[in-house]
Amino acid sequence: MAGLGVVTGSSGLLGQCLVARLREAGRPVRLFDVVPPPPAQAGLPAVVADMRDAARVRDAVRGADVVYHLAAAQRMKPQFAGLSEEEIRTMNVAGVANVLAAARAEGVRKAVFVSSSAVYGIPTTVPVREDHPQRPLGAYGWSKIEAEMLCEAHLAAGGDVTVLRPMSLFGPGMTGVFVLLFDWVQRGKTVWLLGRGTNRVQMVSAWDVADACILAADTPASRGAVLNLGAEDPPTVRAQVEALIAHAASPSRVAPLPARLLRTAARTLDLVGLSPIVPEHYLLADATFVLDVTRAKAVLGWRPRHGNVRMTCDAYDWYVANLGTARPRRGLVLRLLDALP
Repeated sequence: MAGLGVVTGSSGLLGQCLVARLREAGRPVRLFDVVPPPPAQAGLPAVVADMRDAARVRDAVRGADVVYHLAAAQRMKPQFAGLSEEEIRTMNVAGVANVLAAARAEGVRKAVFVSSSAVYGIPTTVPVREDHPQRPLGAYGWSKIEAEMLCEAHLAAGGDVTVLRPMSLFGPGMTGVFVLLFDWVQRGKTVWLLGRGTNRVQMVSAWDVADACILAADTPASRGAVLNLGAEDPPTVRAQVEALIAHAASPSRVAPLPARLLRTAARTLDLVGLSPIVPEHYLLADATFVLDVTRAKAVLGWRPRHGNVRMTCDAYDWYVANLGTARPRRGLVLRLLDALP
């Protein structure tokens, strides 16, 4: 049986799915997060600390066989909404540096680092392979590039690490821009699309990424690999939203917002702290973004089990069942959109 696995960012969407998968497999788990564990993780050993605290990170990985580093600051997460772009970058890079340093010091066999498709920026070729040029649109993407460089140094020093680059994660308890979509559909409001909706945007189930994390830890051939993760054959954005509306039996209708107008407005609102979305969202509004996952299949034997429509509907069902805590705060901009016919 595999030894102790430490999961950083254990209370997040991916963290909760990965912890559940490890427990289902009977594997020992230790948690690390800046917030206390959720009720579903009660009773598990946990370190509650900031990932910039090197001493606490080392405490967390002591005695571990594998460390799964999922923790990352992002402005769409409520606990990090007040951070500047520079604070997000430095926090994320420091977290990876501390995890890898602790892994070396404590003799941890394997590190699995969850990076992001945000490293690519706006795709110039589709599907996007792992060697696609890296032109991030914000601090989050740049922090992932710097973190991947730290992983390369860890490998050069004799360590074992696999880097995973997933698309946007869907699953129970998700936060971020897609919760705005769920809110509109649940209330029967107009769903405003970013552009015409004829583009395709791949997503990935947090459960599928959790499976990839475990496969990476268990597969010796994954040492040093950088692997894209995403669902297969995504439909157009409009078709996906219409499928969700049908699933929810909602009276909502789809209405496009011109992408150029949206970008101009979002940039302006972002400057004064009122934009409900971040640059990574509005700059990719009308782009097709699909990753090539061939390498993950070959190296890990991984197969995504969830398609875009299914994972969206499953996440929506969780949202409706948990409205009391999941409903987003509607700021000025969202209230104005609600008032439009």
